[in-house]
Amino acid sequence: MTASELIKRRLGPVLKRHPDLGMIGRWIVMKPIRHVLRGIVMLSRDHDSFVVPQWAVTHFCEPVGNFPLNWGERLYRDSPGLWLWDDPDMPEYFISKLESVVLPIFRSIQTLDDLVGYVETKPLPYRHFEIDELRGACLHAARGDLETARAKLDDLRNGRSLWCIPGFAEAEVAAVVDGLGPALDKGDRLAIARQLANWEEARMAKLPKGFARIWEPTPFPVEQAL
Repeated sequence: MTASELIKRRLGPVLKRHPDLGMIGRWIVMKPIRHVLRGIVMLSRDHDSFVVPQWAVTHFCEPVGNFPLNWGERLYRDSPGLWLWDDPDMPEYFISKLESVVLPIFRSIQTLDDLVGYVETKPLPYRHFEIDELRGACLHAARGDLETARAKLDDLRNGRSLWCIPGFAEAEVAAVVDGLGPALDKGDRLAIARQLANWEEARMAKLPKGFARIWEPTPFPVEQAL
């Protein structure tokens, strides 16, 4: 049985208690997706006897190809040990931890402003969250905070970011600077929204089809401010 099949078989019944959750392969995702992804990826290979749940929140408003899990944390057991598939108590124990630790956070993050508020003011223990230049230029532009977005963009243009180290993230930096920069310079909110929508659509196309079924394309705050 594959890891995806194990996840569906063992956790599917208990997750039905929460209709705002969906299962997509190895992901458990909060529905619907409107610019913000709130999900748990169940890290397990097909031959593993255990699973490592990693929850995260992120946004789609950028040209980065992957989905960083740095705005989140592993879901730990209260006692030492692994989340074992053959443990008969694992599904109920997992859902209890999900309900007490993760779902309150997920349900408090509905908008991009909520995401920024969480990242900036609610760090987890031993973790300092920071919206960096590469992700921040796009995120703040999407929110309509053009002043902050321009400051992040200026750091990228002038090499004042670790992302600008040669060979590190040159393609991503160029995509943000060249793709979003001109519209930000002009304060052209419609052009900003078009670029962000293109990136969001492109990123969604790279994900399993199940994500598209719970994605609801909606206007960005930056264009609603017109």
